Amino acid sequence: MQGLQSSIRSNQFKTWLLVLLLPIFLGLGIFVVFYFFSGKEAVYNQYGEIVAYTKSSPEERFTEAKAATGELLLILGPILIIWLLISFFFQRQLMFAFSGAKPITRKENPEIYNLVENLCISRGLPTPKIGIIESSGMNAFALGWRTTDSWIVFTRGLLNHLEKREIEAVAAHELTHIINKDSLLMLVMVLYIGAITLLGQILIRTGGRESSDSKGKNILPLIGLILLTLGYLFYPLVRLAVSRKREYLADAGSVLLTKDNQAMISALKKISENAEVPLKNDEMAAMFILNPLKKISSWFQTHPSLEDRIKALENY
Repeated sequence: MQGLQSSIRSNQFKTWLLVLLLPIFLGLGIFVVFYFFSGKEAVYNQYGEIVAYTKSSPEERFTEAKAATGELLLILGPILIIWLLISFFFQRQLMFAFSGAKPITRKENPEIYNLVENLCISRGLPTPKIGIIESSGMNAFALGWRTTDSWIVFTRGLLNHLEKREIEAVAAHELTHIINKDSLLMLVMVLYIGAITLLGQILIRTGGRESSDSKGKNILPLIGLILLTLGYLFYPLVRLAVSRKREYLADAGSVLLTKDNQAMISALKKISENAEVPLKNDEMAAMFILNPLKKISSWFQTHPSLEDRIKALENY
């Protein structure tokens, strides 16, 4: 148990470290663009034609790039913060919209509420609210930044095709994500990367409309490209460094709660036969118990392989 808690803390530390490093990489990327692609002035003749360019010294370019980076970050920073705050407070609505999920009440499905409630009682936790995705695929994910305001979402296919002990194992897996604050970490990453890539797209579109000889303005599309690159490369990096590990830890947590590793093994095998769920935002894939997207290269997988997870579960 002590080793499991140490692994959880290590995983959380690595995730938050990567989150904190992203703004640093962002600022450095913008600075480099300003330093190497600005610092030149157009020289015009009497007819208004460009006849030459003057190049600033390295010291002048450094000063100009630092000032320009600061000015741009003062604009982008508040936009990013406002987006994150809005997204954070409307996280459930956003994630449900991305996944097609909807809330269900205890009256609509008392069995699943009772099952999850019994697991929570064993740990002295409040019972999460339950959501459903009307999909024949079998999958589930957890959502919430605190145990008193959390959700566990199941697909209709999972509830229809898994046995009660297997559903209990899946629920325990997702509950472990909530306990370990994995749901908060992955939610922050989904919203964070989404905001970065959105800003990148805005800069590419607005900057592209500016005149090519307008000082500094024609650099905006390049900065937008930097943001998009950081967003699309950084998120897979996080998935490789953190997401796979958190699935092993949640599998272990499921066994601790249910005392039944075979139920988790059986559930994973069945889910793997049809885990696909249509998503409006592919970044959400890392939040599910198994990758809900079509089969892709193992290098870009958000989850460890089924074989590796089963092998680990057999040792619990």
